[in-house]
Amino acid sequence: MREQPSCPKKLDYPGAAGPLIFQPKRGYKMLMGKNFAEIDGATIHSLVSAGVPESVHLDFKRDTYGNSDSDKKEFLKDISAFANTLGGYLLIGVDEMEGAASAIVPCCSDVDQELLRLESIARTGVEPKLLGLRIKRIDVSGGSVIVVHVPRSFNPPHRIIFKNSNRYFARHSGGAYELSLEELRMLFGEQRSLEERAKRFISERFLRLEGNDGVMPMPIEKGLMVVNIVPLPDFGANRRIELSAMTAQPQNFFPLGSSGHSWRVNLEGFCVYRNDGHGQCHGYTQVFRDGSLEATSTSMFPEYDGVRSLPSRAFPPKIFLALKSYLRGLRALDVSPPFLLQISATGIAGVKLAMDAWHFDPPAPYDREALHLPPSMITEYDPDDNYEAVVSEQMHSLWNAFGFERCSYFDSNGRWIEN
Repeated sequence: MREQPSCPKKLDYPGAAGPLIFQPKRGYKMLMGKNFAEIDGATIHSLVSAGVPESVHLDFKRDTYGNSDSDKKEFLKDISAFANTLGGYLLIGVDEMEGAASAIVPCCSDVDQELLRLESIARTGVEPKLLGLRIKRIDVSGGSVIVVHVPRSFNPPHRIIFKNSNRYFARHSGGAYELSLEELRMLFGEQRSLEERAKRFISERFLRLEGNDGVMPMPIEKGLMVVNIVPLPDFGANRRIELSAMTAQPQNFFPLGSSGHSWRVNLEGFCVYRNDGHGQCHGYTQVFRDGSLEATSTSMFPEYDGVRSLPSRAFPPKIFLALKSYLRGLRALDVSPPFLLQISATGIAGVKLAMDAWHFDPPAPYDREALHLPPSMITEYDPDDNYEAVVSEQMHSLWNAFGFERCSYFDSNGRWIEN
């Protein structure tokens, strides 16, 4: 058994603000509990200082993978094994001794080019494609360490398809291993099971809202719009996000169509809400501990001449802004895509879709109490926070509900038409 230090160790490294003290075995928590963007040189040094062992979540590589076919297959085996199990981190440039981090051995070559090479191998060598894979460099004294984060997959199993390979791997504390037939059968059923669980969760939440038993009571007789976003990998992994990370960014979780807010911590996680100054809530955004999100509003159906309506042109931009903000917030919480998106409404019998003047044949009012648009999948965070394509998919379904073939405010490529 590896002998553990009996007392904290001091560690100095370039860029540190004086000596830092690291407790033995704290490095693992420092890595797994951090957002990907926050993993830095101090994190890497803490892993080595504490002698953190490799595990089902963590693997160390002294040198990067070579250019031979066998080296590339080794990289694909390692990342697909993480995806097929519980997800984790691959650190290139960290040596190990008897399975525990022992030294930093920086990559001194063209690290940026190496990042592109590894991304290319991952993109073309695994089927189905790994979603949410992230790779970055961390500069340390003498060079860089490469950190690869592989989230737990929502659609396993993933197989290696490089050079006619057709093999499936998973991971345990001892490293990667090839999956058995029985394990493959279980993984093939996991995607459907996870999606069904996510949809059931959304359905159960909606039933509670219909009974005005949501996070906060609201005047739902005015009509209630609901947006649910469920991160499939984290939903299936029963992840719990730290409340301090949630409360640091209420500005990303305003209720639908709202800019004013108050917020509070609750049993489920973190809630940002809007009231009318008299204690009446008119919408809230609940962020659950696993990164699932429920956004609501009772202000989407204004009344004109005694008739409630949904403004057809003003509504999509509100969804644009909401998704942009919510997904930015979830990314800051390191919540893993893909996401299941569902837009629903209740209390909307008699609501009209308010059209522009050039629509000469206005549709009939909606004749049901509830509306559930078919769910959409958001596979990745968009670097430009542009989710027009998925909103267009939802709006086409919304217009279908009111008797139109498609929403006329989007072109054939799913882009918003300004005029």
